[in-house]
Amino acid sequence: MKRTLAIITVIMVLLAAAIGFTISVGARIALLDIFFSLAPTAPIIAETNILVLGVDDIYGHRSDTIMVLHIDPAKRSASVVSVPRDTIVTVPGRGLDKVNHAYAYGGVELSRRTLEDFFRVSIPYYVIVDLTGIEKLIDEIGGVWVNVEKRMYYVDYAGDLHIDLQPGVQKLNGKQAMGYLRFRHSDNDFARIGRQQNFLRSVADQAMKKENLLKTPQLFLSLLQCVQTNLNSREILGLTLALRGANESGRVSMTLVPGSDFIVDNIYYWKPNEEGVRRLATSFLFNGKVAAAAGENDN
Repeated sequence: MKRTLAIITVIMVLLAAAIGFTISVGARIALLDIFFSLAPTAPIIAETNILVLGVDDIYGHRSDTIMVLHIDPAKRSASVVSVPRDTIVTVPGRGLDKVNHAYAYGGVELSRRTLEDFFRVSIPYYVIVDLTGIEKLIDEIGGVWVNVEKRMYYVDYAGDLHIDLQPGVQKLNGKQAMGYLRFRHSDNDFARIGRQQNFLRSVADQAMKKENLLKTPQLFLSLLQCVQTNLNSREILGLTLALRGANESGRVSMTLVPGSDFIVDNIYYWKPNEEGVRRLATSFLFNGKVAAAAGENDN
């Protein structure tokens, strides 16, 4: 119920833009523009950080995709820091471990605390996406066109994972798309993160096609089923407006945690560059006051 209330405002906007089959797609988009133009000009949500986790149930409820989103509505800017899931960090109460294990040990709260300590910033909000639900969404929009950059073949019977893709531009169904995103054989997380970014662009292009705009409520409700968040309805609206403003102003930045390969007992880790992480946090994730508060809590 709380999750539904948290995004009911957005659902209402999408429904308003999509009901009534006599209204053209252009008119529906115009309705969204009218809504945003009538929305308050003052920021609804303050500058903040949001943890975004993509959870893959196949891998024991570990977080497969980890990002920290920073929004600054007043400056109409946003930044995304991707955290390779093999990054070695200190997990509170557990010691040194891979960052994606934090979710398996203590859910989103432990993941949030781990990344707050890692970046030394406050991260009060979270959004969790169950990646298994994305398969259905991809199928509902008729698949997604992706340029598969190389031959991808990998079979894991224990994890029920079977990836068999040829290189080249092709339309992938939901299961194939998830295989494309999960493929790790001979890759590190840099390659996977690059694929995730390209994939998101492809999904956005596909979702904006005329035939899919007609199905907007159905698609959004499908997405709702695999999303959890502690943002309330007003904050969701504020986040939507903030991201829209950042996109319109061209102030959206993306980066990832700097570091190097590190192997211990034949186990692969991504070893972060501590100085690089501090610079990254300063540039992408805080405005000074947030970082100082986080630092004071650690002393």
